[in-house]
Amino acid sequence: MHETTLSDICTFCCEVEGGDDSNLFYDLGLARTRTDYVLLESEHFVVMPCIGALTDWYLLIVSKRHTLSVGWLDEAEHADLRTLIPQVTGLIRRRSGLDSLVFEHGSLDFRDKGGACYDHTHIHVVATDRDHRRFLDHIPAPVTMRPCMDWISASRRLVEEEQRSYLALGTPDQDWIGTATGAPSQFFRRCLATWMGAEEGEWDWLTFPQTDRVHRMSTALSTR
Repeated sequence: MHETTLSDICTFCCEVEGGDDSNLFYDLGLARTRTDYVLLESEHFVVMPCIGALTDWYLLIVSKRHTLSVGWLDEAEHADLRTLIPQVTGLIRRRSGLDSLVFEHGSLDFRDKGGACYDHTHIHVVATDRDHRRFLDHIPAPVTMRPCMDWISASRRLVEEEQRSYLALGTPDQDWIGTATGAPSQFFRRCLATWMGAEEGEWDWLTFPQTDRVHRMSTALSTR
């Protein structure tokens, strides 16, 4: 599919480019230009506040290339992501004093989405003052997470070798990977909402865009 067409139909592609055809930051009145919401940028990714943020410190790392998940990225993109994630968690820690969870819904294809709600690679970085090890207690069956050395490498193995969608989680002291069988859309956000004791249905960013939090993050985390 031609790149200009993707920016017309993919919200993330449009936001990465700073376009206005399908840009939620513009539509919600949260930004007037790309620099109002792009907080960090690397060769292959941009970092922006998460619309629908369930905590006061909740960012997305979004791939510039239109791919379905980290498992589909190439080696250069993986290397860039391994450098960028500590930069993002470090930025949040400096501004808030909090550690972060990192998670991804890993789509295999347009039908086997791995709990993703969007067909574009995006990684969630969520900071809280809670014990991150307890987040695993809120992941329901039939999903089972297992420890791994590196969730980025594990995601590629599941996509390329096993042809399976996945759920990836990074905590401050351990990475985790799981197959996404039975995981509904926004799976980790549902788990996060339960863990945080959020209002019923608040995991749904479309219903609860959390515009006040998004605006505060854009101001507080701006590096310009």
